[in-house]
Amino acid sequence: MYNDLADAVESLKEKGFDHTFELGEDCITCKELDVEYTTDDLSIKETHKFDQGTDPGSESTVYAIESDSGVKGTLIMSYGKYVDPEKAELVDRLLESHEV
Repeated sequence: MYNDLADAVESLKEKGFDHTFELGEDCITCKELDVEYTTDDLSIKETHKFDQGTDPGSESTVYAIESDSGVKGTLIMSYGKYVDPEKAELVDRLLESHEV
């Protein structure tokens, strides 16, 4: 659907997913709004995976997420040997708690 990660993020912004979510210690944050969310507060609306080549560390996924209060944004998760296991677990909990 999208050529690359940048194309996906730009298109999602045009759809209203204009905030940036980040993985915190045990929450997902939106620094722009100074808000922390639990995985129960969020729903994944779209998921787009990208593999930018033969390097396993170049794989990433962009999640279009909406909070219970209507805040929409994107969360980008890169995969590879340098991924923080605790943060990957947080994304796994988000995926398990909501259908994509």
